[in-house]
Amino acid sequence: MNGQGKPSLDRQVCDSCGLCARVCREDALKVVGLEMSVDEVIAEVEKDRVFYRRSGGGMTVGGGEPLTQYRFTAELLEAAQGIYLHTGLETCAHAPWEHFEAVLKHVDLLQIDLKHMDLVRHRELTGQSNEMIVGNLRRVLSVKSPQDVIVRIPVIPGCNDSAESIKDMARFVAGLGFRQIELIPYHRLGVSKYAQYGMVYSLVGSDATPQTHIDDLRKMVTDFGLTEMTGRI
Repeated sequence: MNGQGKPSLDRQVCDSCGLCARVCREDALKVVGLEMSVDEVIAEVEKDRVFYRRSGGGMTVGGGEPLTQYRFTAELLEAAQGIYLHTGLETCAHAPWEHFEAVLKHVDLLQIDLKHMDLVRHRELTGQSNEMIVGNLRRVLSVKSPQDVIVRIPVIPGCNDSAESIKDMARFVAGLGFRQIELIPYHRLGVSKYAQYGMVYSLVGSDATPQTHIDDLRKMVTDFGLTEMTGRI
């Protein structure tokens, strides 16, 4: 129980074994997620094939970060292509190139994130340098066509939403030969999830990015010859 007399879970001592969920009589706790084989995932995806035929869609692997399990991701995407499904990958690209390249061989549409060009600021915001990400971006077009890649920028208030920051990223992306970019406005949908997991939400007080500001930034990136893929998330 917490200080307010309500049930609480101490995630500092939780080892995610799932035993508490199994014995909870009120069904208040549930284990979300399953360990599945490639064949089992494909079987689930196949259930919706009729919708893919109508929409022209397919299977997109996202996360978390799918490149942390790059062997499984590569095998899964290869299996999807083997049954003639369009494949997509959403990634932050923070992985060794040889891991990334192994997955890219089986990707029809790549959506790759870029958050900041400044190495120091990127580390402050994410806890990681952007060197590996930038290096991978420099190599992507050696194996993918520009029309098969969308570079996505999450626009976060006070972090990377200045005109200077967006221009720096757009200039870099256009200079490498990419053609498509997407600005993703900040939203507050993650606030409750942070509270649920006992994590500190560092952007408390930040409001959703005003549409007028997003429109101004979109105009900036198109000035670099990039197509802004509005609404494609």
